[in-house]
Amino acid sequence: MDAKNLIKNLGFKRIAYFHPMRIRLYWLPVFLLLTIAAFFAYKALQAPLSYELAPAFDGNEYTLIYNYFTGNSDSFDVSFPFHQRIFVPYLASLINKEVIHDFQWINLVFSLLTVWMLFKLWRELGFELKWFWAGFVWLIFHWTGMIRLNAFDPITVDVPTYFFQTVFLWAVLKRKFVHLLWLAPLATCQKESFVALPIILFVYAWWHNRKTEEGFYSLYIIAGSAVLALAAQWFINFYFPPIEAGKGALITIGYHAKQALLNPFEIVRWLAAISMAFGPAIWWAINRYRKHYYYDNTRNLLVIFTALYLAFGILAGGDMTRIVYLGFPFIATWLIYELQQADFKKYWLLIVFSLPLMMLHTAIPDPAFQWETWENWYPEFSDNYFIGILISYTIMTTLFLTINPRTK
Repeated sequence: MDAKNLIKNLGFKRIAYFHPMRIRLYWLPVFLLLTIAAFFAYKALQAPLSYELAPAFDGNEYTLIYNYFTGNSDSFDVSFPFHQRIFVPYLASLINKEVIHDFQWINLVFSLLTVWMLFKLWRELGFELKWFWAGFVWLIFHWTGMIRLNAFDPITVDVPTYFFQTVFLWAVLKRKFVHLLWLAPLATCQKESFVALPIILFVYAWWHNRKTEEGFYSLYIIAGSAVLALAAQWFINFYFPPIEAGKGALITIGYHAKQALLNPFEIVRWLAAISMAFGPAIWWAINRYRKHYYYDNTRNLLVIFTALYLAFGILAGGDMTRIVYLGFPFIATWLIYELQQADFKKYWLLIVFSLPLMMLHTAIPDPAFQWETWENWYPEFSDNYFIGILISYTIMTTLFLTINPRTK
């Protein structure tokens, strides 16, 4: 069967190949300089979290790992699931000056790597320059994004997540599957949630290859990367066990699923967290996807991994907004892919409607001294009044984008 008939028989609207490159390379240093400027500006303007007065925050666990690698502690007394996330604390320990300072430098390096890799991915996908600006401004200046949240909470392992996910997506779409063999185990040492990516990819790849008979995916390499990721996780759990036994990822997911079932308002909070993380764009994109379904490999991948991170938001932990936002490489790329045909007026309306959710006018409060104020930044912790305002605002702006005839 030739390609034309294959497309016709499978109902493809378009093939998931990369578009010709349009954006000039000189824009890359512009976005890198913007990242550097934002990093140092928020480093000066945003006071770091007072970890010693806020023992419940994850950074205290990462400090324990850091102290173990620097030799300041002889024992590895780290709780689940933080004990698995050794990659970033180890890198920070190589600097070995002061814990916040060392993590900040690791965060800067991976912020720049993320911008470089996202630029490469979006350029090869053929996105217009206006979407580069929208995506990078949201990533850099949103309060729970790559720069601002980690200026407030610098002892973190989250920043490399953006880079590793972008490399994963680029490697898959470019059919550079061999890169998954080093990426999967390394990224698993950074955060155990990465294990899910090659496993889900394998399931989809098997189904896609069978459906299209085009052999797009190298199933053996993808399966090998999943095995290496699981091996890396086993290795860490064996040599760096948690202080408490009997916990695991499936138990954690089951616990949060049970909490959502017992407390249905958690689902409302989850929807509000998604709205805070990605604004009306995500609901507009979901509406467009619902109305304009067609088989497209690139689109399928973006939707699958977007759905995964949205699910992580309610199943993987209590801090829903941060967890959902960590799916930025998948979610933002899908949003641009889905909305890139929007006209000039709708594009700017989306920008204007999204700005209030970035909280540009103020710094993130320190929960050690302003607990209730800090909680009201997060839909998963805030009072019902704030949830109502956020949900109502997102619904109204999304409806305006989708049904107002003057903005079509």
